[in-house]
Amino acid sequence: MFSKKILVACISFAVAGCSVSPEQISQQEVSRVVDSDVSQLSEHPPVTRPVTLEDAIARGLLNNRDKQLKALEAALAQGQISLVRHEMLPSLTASAGYSRRDEYAASASVNFTDGEPDALGSDPSYSISQERERYTSDVTFSWNVLDFGLSYVRAKQHADRYLIAKERERKVVHNISQDVRAAYWRAVSAERLLVKINPLIDQVNEALGQSREVESRQLRSPLEALYYQRELLDILRALQSIRQDLMGARTELASLMGLRPGTAFELADVEAPSFEVPAFQLQLERMEELALNQRPELKETHYQKRISAADTRAALIDMLPGINLTAGIYQDSNDYLLNQDWTSVGAQVSWNLLDVFKYGAERDLAETREALAEQRRLATSMAVLTQVHLSRIRYQQAVKTFDLSDDYLQVARRIGEHTENSARAQRSSKLDLIRESLNTVLAELRRDVAYAEVQNSYGRLFVTIGMDLVPEAYNGLSIDELSQQVGTRFEDWKSGQMTPVPEAPLPESGAEKGV
Repeated sequence: MFSKKILVACISFAVAGCSVSPEQISQQEVSRVVDSDVSQLSEHPPVTRPVTLEDAIARGLLNNRDKQLKALEAALAQGQISLVRHEMLPSLTASAGYSRRDEYAASASVNFTDGEPDALGSDPSYSISQERERYTSDVTFSWNVLDFGLSYVRAKQHADRYLIAKERERKVVHNISQDVRAAYWRAVSAERLLVKINPLIDQVNEALGQSREVESRQLRSPLEALYYQRELLDILRALQSIRQDLMGARTELASLMGLRPGTAFELADVEAPSFEVPAFQLQLERMEELALNQRPELKETHYQKRISAADTRAALIDMLPGINLTAGIYQDSNDYLLNQDWTSVGAQVSWNLLDVFKYGAERDLAETREALAEQRRLATSMAVLTQVHLSRIRYQQAVKTFDLSDDYLQVARRIGEHTENSARAQRSSKLDLIRESLNTVLAELRRDVAYAEVQNSYGRLFVTIGMDLVPEAYNGLSIDELSQQVGTRFEDWKSGQMTPVPEAPLPESGAEKGV
């Protein structure tokens, strides 16, 4: 009867396991997730004043999804440290069990004579030493000394990987700040120029309509009218191309700030931009020193080198003899036992003797691994120094380009004024006036683009030398507080104060707060 019950239970579980089938996500569930996503993407403080560069960077750092992703990766790395720390602890296992047989485990014994067992008699005497139904429980302590050593090394490696994750998070902060700076000045240029481009497009369309009317009435030579229309269409195509390039700047900035597309906001530098060229006071040697000490990529190579060295130690520890210590308390409800409760202690040493032949290969591999890490660090250092020199050159060239573009704009404006005066006196055509208006807009566009490049290359200088714009624990700040700190940092940099932001200590346990 008992065996039949077991058979029925096994068949039932087998049928249940085979009954699993694919289950599609319902449209209602998808819609619920979409509504939740839209709600989360909109959970940002509203824009209540014109956005400055400092405000844009603060919003970008607090709301950017890539930054939050890197923060979660760092928190995950910190969680791995906690898990590995627990692996260093001894194992304390508690277990309990129940067993039942349908028949007693009865057995008979015979004598052993001259290396052979005697034959079992026709009427043997059976005995039992175990009940059909019994309960067992035990608590066992075990500790492998070799595993402790390996776990300690792995914990140190995970701590270094956590620090690598933090350096990569720093790099994301640098990139976001730089991207927001570039997008901000592009958006400022777009806001200023779109106001001027749209009326000019209307003028071109009006002149084009008038020319077609003149052509249809044959008031001019057809070829002359067509030449005039072709030039107007070329101007219109240029204007539409410029407008198309500028219209996406605002949306790009809104995305970097973590705002939903279509969110209304104003930019502070649109009405009265200063076009002030920021001065950079650091000498090249000081830039190289700061870059080699602070760049996240270089710090990551230092941690990678420590991880490689730890791999070497772990490989050597793994070849040592293993020592396993055990102790336990046991209990068995079997009434046939004299002692139903007992304790036990033990120690065991095990060693794979063939591991000694791996020592040479492990040593050579370890030396190669460390040499690779060292060469990678040197290569990264050379790349960083190259970037420092290039960023300084690009900043200087951007300033020269801006000065030239500004001079060109002043000349274009003077030409436009003379052309407008001539048009009033009917000494020049409307086409000449439109053409010079386009040239003025293009010159202003080049000037704004050149200034945006000055700002971009200026910010790139500080990214190249690894300067942190925000403190380590900025996640707990409001947008206004963080914007104020960003502005203070900008002022410090302008005055030549390049004090690094203090590094936060490695958390003891748990995930990073404020993620």
